[in-house]
Amino acid sequence: MTKGLSRKRPGVVTFAVVLMYIGGIAQIGLGILTIFLRYTPEAQSGGIALPITLLGAGMILFGLLVIGLASGVARGSDAARRGTTAVMLLSLAFAVVDLIVAADGDWSGVIVQSIAAAAVLVPLWTGPGRRYFAAR
Repeated sequence: MTKGLSRKRPGVVTFAVVLMYIGGIAQIGLGILTIFLRYTPEAQSGGIALPITLLGAGMILFGLLVIGLASGVARGSDAARRGTTAVMLLSLAFAVVDLIVAADGDWSGVIVQSIAAAAVLVPLWTGPGRRYFAAR
């Protein structure tokens, strides 16, 4: 039996992959809803229909990136694991920047993103997940 077929994916890695798929699909859905916002009277009269559309398209592309990374992580790709780490930390940084720029004191985005990052990254870099990627 080959090395790749003899190793079973640990449950913690599967959990992280499922969370990534859910997050990617949710991001795509939010991107579609954002694109529909361009048809509101406020967006039409304010002249912001194009930026709203571009934001929605970016959200859809980001969701597709997350799904692609989840697929790579499921296959045991170390590059996908590193890419996932970069994307999750970048998302956390954007949540912190949003907290600072908005200046509304709403920490919910930072807290949610921190929990999501920990739920995805800790299983990939510790314990059975670390051994799973090291064996590849």
